[in-house]
Amino acid sequence: MKVLHVITDTNIGGAGRYLLNLLSQPAFKDVEGLVACPEGELAKRLDAMDLRRIPISGRDVSHSRRLTRELGNLMKEHKPDLVHTHGSLSGRIAARLRGIPVVYTKHNLVRIPDESGVVPPKASAARRLLNRIVANVLADRIIAVSQGVQKDLVESGIKPAMIATIPNGIDLTPYVPRWKESAAKPAQDKRRAQRRTTAAGSPEQGGAKDSKRGFLIGTVARLHRQKALDVILEAARLVLASEPAARFVIGGTGPLEDKLKAKIKELRLEPYVKMPGFVSDVPDFLSTLDVYVLSSDYEGLPLAVLEAMGAGLPVVSTAVGGVPEAVVDGLTGMLVPPRQPKVLAQAIVRLLVDPDLARKMGIAGRNRAEELFDAKVMAEKTVKVYRRVVARKRRKGISAADDDGD
Repeated sequence: MKVLHVITDTNIGGAGRYLLNLLSQPAFKDVEGLVACPEGELAKRLDAMDLRRIPISGRDVSHSRRLTRELGNLMKEHKPDLVHTHGSLSGRIAARLRGIPVVYTKHNLVRIPDESGVVPPKASAARRLLNRIVANVLADRIIAVSQGVQKDLVESGIKPAMIATIPNGIDLTPYVPRWKESAAKPAQDKRRAQRRTTAAGSPEQGGAKDSKRGFLIGTVARLHRQKALDVILEAARLVLASEPAARFVIGGTGPLEDKLKAKIKELRLEPYVKMPGFVSDVPDFLSTLDVYVLSSDYEGLPLAVLEAMGAGLPVVSTAVGGVPEAVVDGLTGMLVPPRQPKVLAQAIVRLLVDPDLARKMGIAGRNRAEELFDAKVMAEKTVKVYRRVVARKRRKGISAADDDGD
């Protein structure tokens, strides 16, 4: 079975990391995979994995006439049995015009809050009908990465039978919690201390002066309005009022980088909040943290939270989308409402003043990640969806051929 993946992301966001996790799993060894992807950071990672990549235009563009024609020609040349799209409308249209089965992964919610965090009203009856017709025309099956996304799709008008809910999964191997490390603990502690200093700053740079009371709270994300990172900065100011040894680190790049740096300066947080830029080694980054924070206005099922759980970190997150399916409030972390920095700060402080509770939550989170969010299982279920869609297409083809012969 030959499967063409279409993704137009240039940076490595949630969809890109999902694809990298998916294609590296054993279930895909029997699948001939091709990836249509423009040049960029994601393309570099795909190339480094020795995956067969076809460069395309349409950088960070879901749909354009040019891209649709380009993908149609590509499909004509390579003749895939199935097309799997990751946010590319042009990919779905091109596949349909070629009569190729389509699987589409919905990585995020349908109803996206505006810049103020206000969620749009539910779709009208007419809109639901239109959404159902469009979905039936442009896809054979939709993969929802969480129950939250599945619910949102159904409320938008998509038939439940068309949706396969396959939770996001990660490869847990690179994520080693502190309590699982080997006997070479002193050397590892020294390396971690060096990384923490790099992330949080030395005492001379305004970093934590007392290593016994120094706390590092962090996140890694695309610097986009979805992530509401300004809320973390407001919360940081409140946390520091009661825990002056706390330090914050926000990893990642994106369109709001300059605005966030200006906000840090405005709040006079330069000694306490660091922005190291692009994070190439996420497991290493997470190993420096004491608490992981997610402040998003909306999410499907964020891989960053699963990675933090895999690293054995307690997670403080907004209760949006599929997050509550991963983070169990009071057990693996703490859930808070979006856009409420005071509540977010209170949850962070609670974990900082009670390290035993933080450790218990980290252990429970790691166990939950191992049980429910393994990339191997995600890949196996995805390949099963492929095989069913392709088999159904072939049955229809045989039936049509029989009808022609009557």
